Amino acid sequence: MTKKRIALYIVLVILFTLYNFYYRPIAGNPLITSEYKKSDAYINSLYKSDEMFKKAVLKSDEYYAYEEMIDASLKDKTTVRIKCSHDCASLLLRSYYTLYLDHPELISFVGLNYYKIHDGYIEYENYGNLSTLRTYFGTKRIERELDIIRNETKDLSEKEKIIYVYDYVASHQYDRMFTFTKSNQSAYSFFTGGKSVCAGFAKASQLIFQNIGVKSYLVMTNDHMWNYVEYEGKYYVFDATMGASLRDKSNSHFYDGLGETTVKRTTGLYSDLYPEIEETKLKDIFGL
Repeated sequence: MTKKRIALYIVLVILFTLYNFYYRPIAGNPLITSEYKKSDAYINSLYKSDEMFKKAVLKSDEYYAYEEMIDASLKDKTTVRIKCSHDCASLLLRSYYTLYLDHPELISFVGLNYYKIHDGYIEYENYGNLSTLRTYFGTKRIERELDIIRNETKDLSEKEKIIYVYDYVASHQYDRMFTFTKSNQSAYSFFTGGKSVCAGFAKASQLIFQNIGVKSYLVMTNDHMWNYVEYEGKYYVFDATMGASLRDKSNSHFYDGLGETTVKRTTGLYSDLYPEIEETKLKDIFGL
């Protein structure tokens, strides 16, 4: 009888976990419409991308490389070959960077291990691509975490929402041990593992901001990633990695990321594509 009770308990725990974290009904991101789901930009319901960087950086006849990178990631391909006739290295890197900025919801994509160009092809290897199964369950899990955040922030002011996101993201652990594996470079590690590095923090922030109605952008250099966030019609630097590095609100530098970045510069790749960024720090505006 005891064994049966234990077995029943285990089954109930598993069913509750599956329901709560993966299958509990949710309202979803209000920007994800049925029309958007039919578009080429749709990947999953975590985020609606306008593919601004793709359209601004790539030529229309180069879109195929960008789209093949998405397809390869979703299909869990380790080695990828993309046909290319000229300027191949530039095409690959531009596609890679624009994909990183346009699609934070692509949680299975964490980066390139290596690439080479030969015989009219670009060949690259994905860094620790998520399996299709982990991508599926990871997306379900993140959808439900975003649902909780939407409910918790629905009555907050714009200022309160920005502080909420900063506090929430900065409460997660900065992964100092395994950054070389790239496994912590997406929103997947942040939401499912509770720790990440700058790329994961910035992508998670971007997903959250859209889901709670705050306009923001992803920004990156070769060695860092953060956000620009809109407040009262103007744009400011938002870098929750600075708070996550401290995880201590009593530290006078905890909110430095509301106006500064960890690399001590506020412009990233494709800086001409962003709206004008205010020099005033949100930390000072908010009195933090």
